[in-house]
Amino acid sequence: MTSDDEWRPAPGPEHDPGSDGRRDDTDHEHNQRVGGRLRGLLDQPIRVVLAAVVIGALVAGAAVWAIGGFDDAGSVGGTGIGESERLVQNAFTQSVAGDCLDWPAGRPGSPEKITCEDKHRFEVAGKLDTKLLPGSEFGEAAPYPGPVRFESIRNEQCPVIVDDYLAGKLDPQGRFSVGIMYPPKDQWDKGARELRCGIQQTGPDRFPEQFAGRVADQDQSFQWVPGTCVGIDENRKPTYPVNCTEKHAFQTTGIVDLAPRFGDRVSGKPWPGAAAQNTFLQSVCPVQTERFLGGKDKLEKTTLNVQWSVISEVSWLAGSRKVVCYVGLPDRGGFATLVGDARSTLLINGKVPVPPPAAPPGRALPTAVPMPPGIAPNPAEEPAPAG
Repeated sequence: MTSDDEWRPAPGPEHDPGSDGRRDDTDHEHNQRVGGRLRGLLDQPIRVVLAAVVIGALVAGAAVWAIGGFDDAGSVGGTGIGESERLVQNAFTQSVAGDCLDWPAGRPGSPEKITCEDKHRFEVAGKLDTKLLPGSEFGEAAPYPGPVRFESIRNEQCPVIVDDYLAGKLDPQGRFSVGIMYPPKDQWDKGARELRCGIQQTGPDRFPEQFAGRVADQDQSFQWVPGTCVGIDENRKPTYPVNCTEKHAFQTTGIVDLAPRFGDRVSGKPWPGAAAQNTFLQSVCPVQTERFLGGKDKLEKTTLNVQWSVISEVSWLAGSRKVVCYVGLPDRGGFATLVGDARSTLLINGKVPVPPPAAPPGRALPTAVPMPPGIAPNPAEEPAPAG
């Protein structure tokens, strides 16, 4: 439980989810929104290779992948704060833009400055000048603002500081997010007014995860090792990585770097568009998935679809180049609930999947194709009246 003598980051709102990958290149403006939830994968027939956009925050269905996604339990504090009457100085209060801070898991009261090439939990983007804030809110006799107000300050002030620090290269749909660190009431009462805006990668437990390297120097795409299972919420939307024995929306089967095909982050090449990415990935992800599962026959026995994410234009401009191949099954505007590893024992909505019968020799099972525009099948399946 967090005490009142710890420096704290503010909890935050949810990431933008993105949109359905079947849309054409003219739909990229929708993908640039920040806010809202991951849209369901709709109208997709079972057992065919499908393109599915899961832009940036695949896990945006839960509040864990959030801008500044800390709760009070993820506070950052200084050793000895509250144990004396003096104002304590530590690695946080002495930090400047470009510093990287870390602390032991479960011990946020012990931050230290380390080199950014080593694993750390917070990259400082800059000091927030409290003179920019309204009136005497940060005056000597001002009452403690509290977590909700600090959260508002983060939303109002920190994106500008982070944007300037990264020269506009933060992927709003990627794995990093904006946060703020602020003093506890104990130190506020002694005169502490230090605020720092920065960047972190938030884990499924809402604690900042360790990552290595400066954010500006790396690909910000969400990436999971093949075999990772991503959870599912009550609305059948993806959440965050879980053990595959728990309920989940899909299982990853590989990571694809789009840089060799469409240009790396320093190439200056324009965004290729969702359609071009889908054309490329529909020949790559099925191969990766069959290799991951142990062959085409094993893939077919799962009855799952091969799907993948694509990169939106705003993410492309920030330098993100990696996408994820995965297997899942669309269900009622979201995903079916999977339990188990797709390579072994798998349940879909609580049932063992039943693959379709094998085709007769010399024949292939037909795959439904879209009807021409303006033509729809007769839902009653009744013959037309005689002439």
